[in-house]
Amino acid sequence: MAALRGEFFTGRVAELRLLRELLHNKARGFFMVWLHGMGGVGKSTLLLRFADEARAHGRAVRTVDMRCTDATPDAFWAALTAQGPPEDAQLLLIDSAESLGSLERWLREEFLPRMPTHLLVVVGSRRPPETEWRTDPQWWHALRSIRLPGMNDAEAAVVLRNRGVPETSVAEMVRAAHGLPLALALFADDRETSAGTVGPGGGRDLYDSPDLARELLKQLLRETPSAARTDALQVLALARVTTEELVRRTLDVPVAEAQALFAWLHGLSFVRSTAAGLIPHGLVREAVLVDLRWRDPETYERLLRRLHTHLTERLTRRTGGRWAFGAGLAYLGRANSVVRDAADWNGADRLQLRAARPEDLPTVLDAIEAEHGAGARGLARQWWDRQPSAFVLAEDERGVVGTLVAPSLEPDATDLPDDPVAHLALEHLADRSSPLRRTGRLLLGRWSTGSAVAACFALTTLWATTPGLAVSWTCVAQDQRELSRLLGLYGRQTGERAGRADGEPMSAYVWDWRRVPFARWAEELSNRLLADEPAASSAVAEPVTPAMPWPEFVGAVKHAYQNASEPEQLAHSALLRTRLVASDAGPAALRQVLTETVLKLRSQPGQRQLAEVLEITYLSGPRSQQAAANRAALSFSTYRRRLSASLVTAAELLRDRELYEPVPP
Repeated sequence: MAALRGEFFTGRVAELRLLRELLHNKARGFFMVWLHGMGGVGKSTLLLRFADEARAHGRAVRTVDMRCTDATPDAFWAALTAQGPPEDAQLLLIDSAESLGSLERWLREEFLPRMPTHLLVVVGSRRPPETEWRTDPQWWHALRSIRLPGMNDAEAAVVLRNRGVPETSVAEMVRAAHGLPLALALFADDRETSAGTVGPGGGRDLYDSPDLARELLKQLLRETPSAARTDALQVLALARVTTEELVRRTLDVPVAEAQALFAWLHGLSFVRSTAAGLIPHGLVREAVLVDLRWRDPETYERLLRRLHTHLTERLTRRTGGRWAFGAGLAYLGRANSVVRDAADWNGADRLQLRAARPEDLPTVLDAIEAEHGAGARGLARQWWDRQPSAFVLAEDERGVVGTLVAPSLEPDATDLPDDPVAHLALEHLADRSSPLRRTGRLLLGRWSTGSAVAACFALTTLWATTPGLAVSWTCVAQDQRELSRLLGLYGRQTGERAGRADGEPMSAYVWDWRRVPFARWAEELSNRLLADEPAASSAVAEPVTPAMPWPEFVGAVKHAYQNASEPEQLAHSALLRTRLVASDAGPAALRQVLTETVLKLRSQPGQRQLAEVLEITYLSGPRSQQAAANRAALSFSTYRRRLSASLVTAAELLRDRELYEPVPP
């Protein structure tokens, strides 16, 4: 058995080198090594391998496995003395030390201080040593804590080849295992027992192997969690990052219970604590979701909807942490198999978004030039000079992995860069749809680089939090296939073809938020996510096409108000051929629409005087403009300016009604 372990043992070069040096160095500076890492990462295998080497060099080895030893001093002594006199031992291995409990203090304060100085102690645990080990002066130099990471891809590939896995399946299985030796072994075994028909590497992934997912969870948890803890674990798997608030809101539990559940999650060996919250190991996340969707689809749907609702509410409040909430909402799309397969989501839970800072400019411009050309770099620099807040970065432990340039355009903006795409977007709105109102904004997603998922995180945040957002126009280059697929699955509509600075074609994904506001879009998105079918994911409502161009529409509105008190003249209004009234409606119905528009204008902040000018001039009886100015208590020149502004504003309201409200019965 020892020979086989030695033949097939792979990796852990640095850890074995350290342990060998300590074993053979009598003048070592410390005598206790605490190896810690999540379940299945290979701690027990490493301890066995080191024990075999020590025995081969004539060292007396003692092992105590806390999985089969009660956590009491008597049981510990019994397990130790059954292997020979403890004082003769030169190497003591304690495995599964996460089960020590209160015995850890006994080891530190009573057992180890009485052992001979030549003894080397190596501990394997899912948890790092207690704080007392690191704060007690007598242990500062005696203990070394080492976190055991997962295997790298090369080491994982060797493990699979040693198990006879065909080369054609190795890369897929390595990716699915996330560096976990336990998963590699289970995947290889599953492939053998199922003749390569299921499981990672057999043509399908973990989502097609619920039994394998359950076995992984069984080995990693080593317990049967309560119903409440199971729910919390499922929230952890669904959410990008989990906080105590998220647990409380999603599970609808009291504060004290949420605190207890969050503390339990925090203590799990496969959960990493970050500044944003808790993140599970990637393989655990997959296994929990596979098991949940197979075992209890109703709970899966309920939790996903609650998470989606909570993150949407937090995001639309536009409070602090908007980037985290936007990323969290977009990350839920990964639960849909079609969305998950459309892009590379690996490491997406570690991405952090932030606004660019002045020192980031060279990095941003280099990334834009690398993906979009030198012409794009020059235009991006012009946008930076005018609107640096439009630049967003995505980072992980490697540094910047994605950028987004998304300026917000006002309807009458004049100080724009000489950017043909920006002008095309504004012209498109003016010519073919309702133009932007004075408070409206066009969000131009001009360039993105790097991770397509990071771009969707940033875009989702901006769609929800840009003040006065009316339309989003997101540009996607031909070679940005992942971003194009994600935008299509999220319901974006491909509109105009926009030219890049270097002439290469670019698609524009357009969405009119006046027609479908963000909260409604998010609700519809949650429904699409629960349907793992491409057709359901890409189904979007067709936009309404205006009956006439904007300048002609404004003229028709002016004509209608001028003849509001003349039914015979109003009967010839071009507005009767629009969606403002029913197809068989007459002048009375149109006058009612004009009156309702004045009332709506009166209710808007700062617009009361414009509404009064319209009503006095056109709706409360025929009179000359001079008489109307006198009644409004305005000078004639001021009255004329107010009247012109009121007609344009009324036209904006009527255009919104035409495009975004149902046709009257």
